Amino acid sequence: MSYSILAIDVETANRDSRSICSVGWSLLVDGEIIETNQLLVNPEEDFDAGNIRVHGIRPSDVWDAPALPEVLEQLYPTLRDVDLVMAHNASFDMGAFKKAIAKYDLYTFPTIEYGCTVKLSRKLYPGLPNHKLNTMAEYLNVPFIHHDAAEDARVCALLMRDMMQKTGIHDPRELHRFTSVKLGKLAY
Repeated sequence: MSYSILAIDVETANRDSRSICSVGWSLLVDGEIIETNQLLVNPEEDFDAGNIRVHGIRPSDVWDAPALPEVLEQLYPTLRDVDLVMAHNASFDMGAFKKAIAKYDLYTFPTIEYGCTVKLSRKLYPGLPNHKLNTMAEYLNVPFIHHDAAEDARVCALLMRDMMQKTGIHDPRELHRFTSVKLGKLAY
């Protein structure tokens, strides 16, 4: 069975999750990562020092970067074509997208179905001390730079691959049914 999963991650400029300043993604097709990338985003909002400490992105890094609508235009074809979108702690990332979509009135944003690797990993790796992304990267024995959107998305994709291999379930929706983890839907 063929499948494609887009793992996605965002970083924000301040405490308001709509202030997306970086979008990272990793495309997993039939068990292979075929693309990992990120784009800086001008959030058109002020940065908080605490957020800068977390991800290292400064206002000067994004002053000439595109705003979110232009960045999402590049992702629309992939968002429309993949079987499922995944995020580690999807409630944060999808919540950020939902608020940013409303901020910009992006009526063209495609409806996407998404899952959460935090919720899945809690079900499938119950013996770990926690299910934070850095813990999962260590478990997978992969190098990792936390709070880099592309790196976060890559580890999310690798985690999905590992969970699908571990269970022998190669349909991401079926993996959610198997673990009783509900899928979410982002629609504008």
